[in-house]
Amino acid sequence: MSNNFITNNKQQKTLKGRLNTLISIRDELKFLVGYFYFSGWSDIYLSLQKNPQQKIKLLVGLQVCNYLGTQTKNS
Repeated sequence: MSNNFITNNKQQKTLKGRLNTLISIRDELKFLVGYFYFSGWSDIYLSLQKNPQQKIKLLVGLQVCNYLGTQTKNS
């Protein structure tokens, strides 16, 4: 059985590299994350443009930035 999770394991490629690869070969990607920052989209933008049929589903925990390109502030 293949591993469908991308973790902070040193044996795997970078998250950016792995996502760019997956975007090019899959029609749908699903993410389960604790934190999400829209500023990260810039790293995968070109790959997403090459696959306009890509569907992305994102389930986020409690911490999400409100605007594209911003970071949340700690209170």
